Amino acid sequence: MPRSLRIVIVGPTHPYSGGIAAHTTTVAHRLRAAGHQVHLMSWKAQYPSFLRGGTTRVPGSEPEVEPFASTTERLTWYNPLTWLRAGFAMRKADVVLVTGVTPYHAVPYAAMHVAAGRRPRGVVLAHNVLPHEPGRFDERLVGAMYRQYGAVLVHSDDQAALARQVVGDGADVDVRVARLPLPDFVAGDDAPGTPGARTDADLVTVGFFGMVRHYKGVDQLIEAAARVPGVRVVVRGEFWQPVEEYREQVRSLGIEDRVEIVDEYVAMAEMGAMIRGFDVVALPYRTGSSSFNVALANRFGTPVLASDAGTLALDVHDGVDGLVVPADDVDALAAALERIVRPGELERLRAGVDQHASDRMWTDYTDTVAGFSER
Repeated sequence: MPRSLRIVIVGPTHPYSGGIAAHTTTVAHRLRAAGHQVHLMSWKAQYPSFLRGGTTRVPGSEPEVEPFASTTERLTWYNPLTWLRAGFAMRKADVVLVTGVTPYHAVPYAAMHVAAGRRPRGVVLAHNVLPHEPGRFDERLVGAMYRQYGAVLVHSDDQAALARQVVGDGADVDVRVARLPLPDFVAGDDAPGTPGARTDADLVTVGFFGMVRHYKGVDQLIEAAARVPGVRVVVRGEFWQPVEEYREQVRSLGIEDRVEIVDEYVAMAEMGAMIRGFDVVALPYRTGSSSFNVALANRFGTPVLASDAGTLALDVHDGVDGLVVPADDVDALAAALERIVRPGELERLRAGVDQHASDRMWTDYTDTVAGFSER
């Protein structure tokens, strides 16, 4: 294990909602458990509200992960003094890990890096090198941030290649890859287990949950399900496009009796019961980098049907604990659904799910973070 280090993490935590906040907080807990001194600097106001729709905060009494004790929440996107104060407070750290949630963060992180001085090893944690729908200046901002910090942690080889492309030829930037483990969510019904018994006469319930955006391919899942009478689809999450577009698609396909659409934020307290109510979790992404939802589904004993976008093909063992299909291919999705409804197939996939795989990934992840201290 690397020596005990002083590590500062900058990123969202409770009461912010979503996977990035949960991951940031879990990294802090796991690094402390590995013997490091850790402080988490979070945001009072993370970025202008127009940059993200939907629920951005959860009630203070309903944390999605256990709050980290050594946390301050003073950073605001609109006050550069908070950026500079944070940077000065980092000066004794060995490693500073900043979470790049949006390209806009390149601006406050630049100020922090200058104020922190030369001692700390600066690392950008990039869940996505570029946004799924990048803006005109995003690549320049991200490239400048990576070159300034000199080190980037990503979650797939594809994202590593993109990071190197963004910083440009000849740039001295240390890009490392660590697989993305599941955060330590407080997910309600948390005990491992499997869904209830079913008969071959039952419809197979294929569930999608989380933010519903075009690149996630929910419309293609609905189109594929229309071809497979033995499938029922449930979509629960907040919609970035008008939800009526999806409901109209369902009506036009004549499958209102087999598709349920619920436009609402799914609280962590409901997650366990919801996932166990699905026979299969679907991630039919057109494009993407990574997702916690594979590990979250597996945690509750549920197999996954995913496209091969991003790291999903690495997270799902095709034919063992789920099925992998080519991205942006409705025919392939329909064929996979037809396979799942065959007698015995669903039970075979369930038996292959490893509910504890993510726990074993955390040691490698925290060792990778600490390893940045060795320049």
